[in-house]
Amino acid sequence: MKVKRQYLKEGCILREDIFAVTSRPLIRKKTVLHQEHLDVLDAFMVTHVHVKNKLNDGTPFTPAEMEEEEDEYRGQTQQAPETFLDVYLNAVQTYKDLFQKWTGGARVEMEKIRALLAPPAEKLFESPHQIFSLHHYSTKEEYLYHHAVSTALLSMFLAKRMGLSNKERLQAGIAGAMCDAGMARIPGGILQKKGHLTEWEYEQVKNHPYYSYQMVKETKAVNTQVLLSVLQHHEREDGSGYPLQMKSESIHTLSKIVSTADVYHAMTSEHSYRKKRSPYKVIDEMYREEFGRLDPQVLQLLSGALITFSIGSNVRLSNGDTATIIYIDEKSPAEPMVRSDTHQDIMQLEGNKGPFIEEILQS
Repeated sequence: MKVKRQYLKEGCILREDIFAVTSRPLIRKKTVLHQEHLDVLDAFMVTHVHVKNKLNDGTPFTPAEMEEEEDEYRGQTQQAPETFLDVYLNAVQTYKDLFQKWTGGARVEMEKIRALLAPPAEKLFESPHQIFSLHHYSTKEEYLYHHAVSTALLSMFLAKRMGLSNKERLQAGIAGAMCDAGMARIPGGILQKKGHLTEWEYEQVKNHPYYSYQMVKETKAVNTQVLLSVLQHHEREDGSGYPLQMKSESIHTLSKIVSTADVYHAMTSEHSYRKKRSPYKVIDEMYREEFGRLDPQVLQLLSGALITFSIGSNVRLSNGDTATIIYIDEKSPAEPMVRSDTHQDIMQLEGNKGPFIEEILQS
């Protein structure tokens, strides 16, 4: 919907790029607006923008006044079927509410975890390309809650691509959602710290797999596979992980799936110390930096999915140009061949040299 600047608020999600006096967008679509973005709009005298009808916390956004031509549209959208973004944001808000109860010592209610995952999982499998848009919706302030739901959905997605049963997909999703539940037992000052953690603080954070395991085990509502996946999600193939320094042969298959989902979403998402990053750059880095640490089969499934959904996609490059992907080598996902929309010439991107893919434009 089209909204006047004065009625925007923090948490609004842009539906379209905002342009001012430059050829490159002032603010890109899918950005979650914060005060600094609103200040930029004021500085460039932007009067109207198009935003989604829900805030990033899942609550409906109804501005005090809307453009007259949008009144009819607003009535339609209130009765329109829920989108993937709608149910995803609802799941994040539900998880946040549960997590805050856990910080006070409440027990995990596993039926509520299953219930919050079902709607976004159903929508995701109807439109699986949405899996590579999850990082757009996470914010540094709400990262922990977005990360839980996104890791769950990514784990279910990868389990399906691996050919696992519906039951195993659900188990992967529950493990992904609960693997960081133990963060509720970490002192709040550590979780909210914006700077680098001290060695002692980092050691406290590394206890969260144990806490998560204990919280899930107390429910007596999941099997051993889920418990192992929660406990082992920071273990690595070469034994360099934690808390038990297990090696590949001792790590459960679902744990390997959750580990890859966990790392991918963490690397693509916005943090207090880093902006969100392109899936192409991240998967390329995962191949280079996590080689020998993450399961190669699972990483290949993630990379293969990105390639499958990318061919023919319109993307924005880091130099501001738009292009269409025409070929991707599975060994170099960050270096596809693209056709420039401006000049119609074909070029191969070269990773760290020259422009790279910044964003997939198709939603």
